[in-house]
Amino acid sequence: MTNISITSSCNRSCSYCFAPKTIPPEKTMHPHMPIKTFIKSLDFLARSGIDQARLMGGEPTLHPDFPELIAHIISRGLKLLVFSNGFMPESSLSAILNTPEDQVVVLANVTEIYENDHSKQQLFSVLSKLGPRVMPGINIHSPQVRPDFLISLIESLNLSKTIRLGLAHPVLSGKNHFLHPKYYTHVGRTLVPFILTAAEKGIGIEFDCGFVPCMFPDHELNFLKNTFKDIGKRCNPVLDILPDGTFIPCYPLAGMFRQAPGKNDDAQSMRSLFESRIKPYRSLGIFKECSICNMKASGECTGGCLSAAMQRLRYKNFEFNVTETLPHKNFSFSSIEIATSATGEEKSQQSNPKLSDAKWAIPYIDQPLSFWQEIMTRFRPHIKEVYFPFSDNIIGSGRPAQPQAHLSTFLKHSPFPLSVLINPIALPLPVDELASPIITTLTKMRDEYNLVGATVANPMLAARIREVLPDIKLTASVLMDICTPIQIKMIEGIFDVLVPSSRIMRDLQALEKLEKAFNGPLRLIVNEACLPGCLLRIQHFQEMADPKNLHPHSLCRNILNNHPWLRLTGAWVLPQHLKFYQAVYGELKLAGRLTLQDQRDYLEVIDAYVNFKPLTPDRIGGGPASLNEPLTITDTFFLQTLKCRHLCYHCATCREYWKNNRFNIKNEGKA
Repeated sequence: MTNISITSSCNRSCSYCFAPKTIPPEKTMHPHMPIKTFIKSLDFLARSGIDQARLMGGEPTLHPDFPELIAHIISRGLKLLVFSNGFMPESSLSAILNTPEDQVVVLANVTEIYENDHSKQQLFSVLSKLGPRVMPGINIHSPQVRPDFLISLIESLNLSKTIRLGLAHPVLSGKNHFLHPKYYTHVGRTLVPFILTAAEKGIGIEFDCGFVPCMFPDHELNFLKNTFKDIGKRCNPVLDILPDGTFIPCYPLAGMFRQAPGKNDDAQSMRSLFESRIKPYRSLGIFKECSICNMKASGECTGGCLSAAMQRLRYKNFEFNVTETLPHKNFSFSSIEIATSATGEEKSQQSNPKLSDAKWAIPYIDQPLSFWQEIMTRFRPHIKEVYFPFSDNIIGSGRPAQPQAHLSTFLKHSPFPLSVLINPIALPLPVDELASPIITTLTKMRDEYNLVGATVANPMLAARIREVLPDIKLTASVLMDICTPIQIKMIEGIFDVLVPSSRIMRDLQALEKLEKAFNGPLRLIVNEACLPGCLLRIQHFQEMADPKNLHPHSLCRNILNNHPWLRLTGAWVLPQHLKFYQAVYGELKLAGRLTLQDQRDYLEVIDAYVNFKPLTPDRIGGGPASLNEPLTITDTFFLQTLKCRHLCYHCATCREYWKNNRFNIKNEGKA
C-alpha cells in the first residue's frame, strides 16, 4: 500500500486534518505534483508490485492535470483509488466517470456532510453521479460520533455497500483536532450497534488504522476479532509520497521522518527503513496499561496509532524537527531534535488559537428548540457545548432553579454537544454517599443524550467520576477558586479543562502562570462580574443553591453602594478586550443562565463576543456586581487594570475613572 499525494491544495478546512499542519508549505514546493514526479511515482509502484494507484491530497481532484494523471494510471492497467471530500471540479468528475466502474473507487470522506444545506446538496449531486464507485466514510474526531446516516446515504444514492471508518489522529505537535484515546471506549460502544445494523443490511465495514481491541465491549470482542481480524494491527509505515516526490511513513508521523527515495528503492525497502527508525518507539501504547497488555505483548495489538501514543511523552506541546532530509546510509537519531519545552513566545504561537477560532461553552436557557436552531445557524463553528443544570433531586448545579418547560425536548434534540453543571459551592453530603447516584445519572445522560462533559467543583467527586466515566470531559469549576500553580498539583490527572478563579481574571501574570502549569486548556468566563476575592462569595452561592430560597439577592449591594467604583474591578471582560487574553485561554465561556433569559439579550451578547463587537459592561449580562450604566471602557484603562495587581489601597485609577466617566454619562442623559 502506497499513497500518492498529488496536491497540497484543498477546498475544505477540517479541524482534524493533519496534512497542512504536518507539511508546512515551502517556498520551493509547488502545491501540485509535476507530471514528471507522478510518472516516477507510478514507476515506484511498478517496482514494488503494487497494482493500485491511491491518490490523496489535499483534495486530489483539484490537481489541474487530474484527467491526465488518470489516463496514465489506466494506461498502465492499474486500479484507481481516490481519497476525496466529494467537492470536485466537473473535469475531474468526468475523468472518474469515464473510468470503468470496476477499476475505480472513490473513498468519499463525508464527515462534514451536514455543515450547511448548500454543501449538502452539492455533495449529494456528485455522489449520486458516481453511485457504486463511491465508498463513503467518516473520520471520527469527536466522541459524539453518529454514523447511522451513512446507511441511509448508501441506500438513497446507490453507493457501494462498504463503509470506511477512520480515527482522527494527532500530528506529533498535537496542533490538529484529534480524538483523544480517553474517548475510545465511548466511541467503541457507539460503533458496535451501528456495525451490527449495517451487517443486517448487507453493508460491510472497513477500519482504517489506529483502532484497538480494548475500545470495544468485551462481550462483542470475539465477534469483532473474527470479522475484523486486523483490529489493533494496523499501525505501520503506509508510505505517502508528497507532491515533491519525497516519502513519509504516514502523515501523523511526517514531522519525524521525511526521505527522498533512491533510484532502485521499492515499497519494501522504504517501509523497512521507516520501520527501523520507528522501532525504538514501538514499546509505547496509547494507554499506560498498554505496557502490561497481553494482546500487545503477543503482537495481537500494536498499541494504537504511534503518533497518538507519542502524545504521552508530552507534558506540553513538543515537536519533532527534522534538520534535513538524509540519504539512508547517513541516518542517525542525532538528526532529530525533540523539543520538550518552548519559550513563552513560541508556546503562545503553538498552543493558543486565533481569536476567531475560539470555542465557546454557552448556557442553556429555557427556550423552544427553534431558538437553538437559530444559534446553530448563526454560530455553530464557534460553539463547543451548551451547559445545563444537574438534577436538583440529587445535588443540583449550585444556582437557583430555572424554568424547564423546554428542557426535555432540548436534551433529546440539541444540535450541540451537552455538558452538565455539578458544582454547588459545598456538597450537601459526603462524596461516598453522593458519587454513586451522580455517576448513574451521568451514565444515563451520556447514553440517552449528547452529553460529553461535566463541570465539577469538588475534586474528590471529579476523581470518582473520572474512574467510572473516563469518556466524560471534566471541567474544574470557577468555584474551586484555583488561582495559583500549587493548586494545579491538587487536581493533576483529574480535570481536562480549568476555569480559573474570578479573583485573577484581571491579573494577566497570574493567568499566565496557571496556563503554563495546567496540562490542558484554560476556559475563561468572560461576563461574570464578581468582585475579586469577594468576602461574601461563598455565602452568596450557598444561598443561591438553597431550594427554599427562590429569590436570592445580592449580598454585595451595600458594599457597591458605598464604593460604586469597585464595579470596574470585577471579573468581566468585554468582547473588544478579549484580544488582551489571547495568550492565556484555550476556551471561553458565557455565563448568564439568569441574566440572559431573554432571547434578544442572549443573541446580542453571544453575537458580540463571537464577532468581537464592542459592548458596554451593562449589556453583557454580568449580574448584580456589574455596571448598570452604559459606561465606555477604553483599551488603555482596561489594560491598566490587567497589570495593576489590585493595589487599590494606594491607587485611585478606578475611582477617578468612575467619577469622571459616570459624570459624563449623567450629563449626556440630561442633554
